Amino acid sequence: MRIFVNNKTRRILEELRHHARAAKEIFEEIFPHNPDTFKVTKRLLGYMTPPRKPNFHELKRIEENKFYALLSKLRTQGIVKKRGVGARALFNLTNNGLKKLIRYAEQKERINIPKKIYNKKKTKDDILIIFDIPEVFKQYRNWIRYQLSLFGFEMLQKSVWIGNYEIPADFIHDLREYNMLQYIHIFKVIKKRSI
Repeated sequence: MRIFVNNKTRRILEELRHHARAAKEIFEEIFPHNPDTFKVTKRLLGYMTPPRKPNFHELKRIEENKFYALLSKLRTQGIVKKRGVGARALFNLTNNGLKKLIRYAEQKERINIPKKIYNKKKTKDDILIIFDIPEVFKQYRNWIRYQLSLFGFEMLQKSVWIGNYEIPADFIHDLREYNMLQYIHIFKVIKKRSI
């Protein structure tokens, strides 16, 4: 599995938040310094299982190339700015970079979904759930899909689910608390037939 670009972008922006840094310094902060910490850091950065026995120096070189490519991309997007040339060049955040970092922080604060176990109870009627949740709230959308699968519902389409289980009242309450109820329609299926 690849390292998630957004995670690396966020970490680069956090490193540049307070002062300009050299690219090599930033890379050394993000990537482990020795093979002993490699396994732990590899998991933190997003790798699950390597295709073969990991070679620390080879993977570090690959990650360094990816890092410089990402840093270059952030420059062309106007998120970071480079001063100087070569190894002495320093990078710092632009106004756009600071805004992006603030958005990351707001997104982290905004989404705080509790991990709850709701009681599920079978019913004789089928329940159809249709939702259209904006992309801005995709964490909630994924949480709803996950909960519906735990309830025993089957996915007809990504946003259309059916099952013969009651929707728990505390789940409805949580949807109301997160202002998600306005995007969800729940129907009881009385007669089943094809058109």
